[in-house]
Amino acid sequence: MTLFANGYVTLQTPKDFDPIQSKGDFVELSLVNPNIPMTIKFSTTPTIVGLPDIKNAMESQLEANPNINVQTSDFIAINDDIYYMIVSSIETEKSQIRRNEFLYVEDNNLYTFEFIYPYADAELDDFYLNMIRSLNIKKAKYVLTDDGYKINE
Repeated sequence: MTLFANGYVTLQTPKDFDPIQSKGDFVELSLVNPNIPMTIKFSTTPTIVGLPDIKNAMESQLEANPNINVQTSDFIAINDDIYYMIVSSIETEKSQIRRNEFLYVEDNNLYTFEFIYPYADAELDDFYLNMIRSLNIKKAKYVLTDDGYKINE
């Protein structure tokens, strides 16, 4: 494993994954494995809502799309923290794409892990959890202000 650090968080990234150009304003890290069709994305976003509101919004958004099948949506304990986990899939005539997302809120910051791959594999549970368990938050990246948010310097 390799250590990812940005001054706000550290986490262990799996071996055999290469960093790629991040897409999105709040994406901290994007990884791809050239040997297997899997991508990992880690994001930090400012938020004023908690996990129950995030769960309701995500379920509504995903269930409104007829091409997306929500397989699991629940709160889980990882280390001593409560995460929201949602597992969904998109099926096409040629393939099935699975997306596992794990979300955690602390100090008005939403930390999101997204794992995308073209098959369902329960054996990957430890793979996800090992990376998520390694998350060490040094300080909140975003601070809420009257005008929205700012970077915590």
